[in-house]
Amino acid sequence: MERYDGGQGFAPQSSWSRGQAWALYGMSCAYRYTGEARYLNAAKRVAHYFISALAEDDVPHWDFRAAADLTDEPRDTSAASCAASGLIDIASQVPPEEAALYQRATTRILRSLSNNYSTFDQPKYEGILLGATGHKPVNSNINVSLIYGDYYYIEALAKSKGWSQHIF
Repeated sequence: MERYDGGQGFAPQSSWSRGQAWALYGMSCAYRYTGEARYLNAAKRVAHYFISALAEDDVPHWDFRAAADLTDEPRDTSAASCAASGLIDIASQVPPEEAALYQRATTRILRSLSNNYSTFDQPKYEGILLGATGHKPVNSNINVSLIYGDYYYIEALAKSKGWSQHIF
């Protein structure tokens, strides 16, 4: 059996978009609870990379480096929704002039998710977002709804409307 060390990303040296989203979200949470600037700085670095690597519709492909031409690679709405929620957190932790960058990115991501990937016009469908990619290397859960993607989407929408309670 051939060894594979890429986790759920394309390869060990690739850039799995949901992993990036979890990093920016997690580092912003770590900063909120510790006040240690290194966590906020890490969250901001990942956020800048994530924003710059977004596809034209502001929803990332499942891995930012899966292919030279990502046109035929699936998207990952769970990565987009997690990143949107984390971007809101980062925006709340930086000065207003800096926060605008993260707020604009959040608005673009949430608008795209709502307009292009939601199932609001499919009342019998049980998920909220389509277009998530669970584990592409093993061809599992591609272009589906993922419960954690739906969670982060609702969390980001709530935060964008002023909700500030945190579970942890």
